[in-house]
Amino acid sequence: MRTVGLWGATIAILAACGAGPRSDVAVPGAPTGGDTRPSISAIADPTTSVPSTTTVITATTSTTVSATTSTEPTTTVSSETTVPPTTTELVFVDEPAEGTLKFGVKGPRSKQLQGDLITLGLLPTGADDGLFGPGTAGGVRRFQEDSNLTVDGVAGPITLAALASAIASFDADF
Repeated sequence: MRTVGLWGATIAILAACGAGPRSDVAVPGAPTGGDTRPSISAIADPTTSVPSTTTVITATTSTTVSATTSTEPTTTVSSETTVPPTTTELVFVDEPAEGTLKFGVKGPRSKQLQGDLITLGLLPTGADDGLFGPGTAGGVRRFQEDSNLTVDGVAGPITLAALASAIASFDADF
């Protein structure tokens, strides 16, 4: 019997000793009971899922017989569905007049928040565009961490009050 590689040699030695690979030994980080994830074919079955970035056209081919008994194949489009394309561009909605500011909103309160984070050195100069995107959320998380607040990247009432206090202290020092 010829084996190749360390694993093959290990299996050969175990087989010669009358033992095989053990299934009762746990591997760190591996799920117990084996891999329970669905197969890739079950996840990406093209007959059951349609990507949201395509136009779906269902076509049928039929044969029509006319009075002269000639046959002509025709293609008939039975339905068409246009799905809007996905994009990597963020879509921002208007922020509420008061209350929590979070990822995906835009407006003057977000711009003020960004200005305050710039003042405290948590965002780079020029980052005050009024769009609460990933950069602003990161600045809010850094502020929350520095202030020993719950770090979630959302500027809720507690975070906004702590930020106002920090800006007041900063202004008083300068």
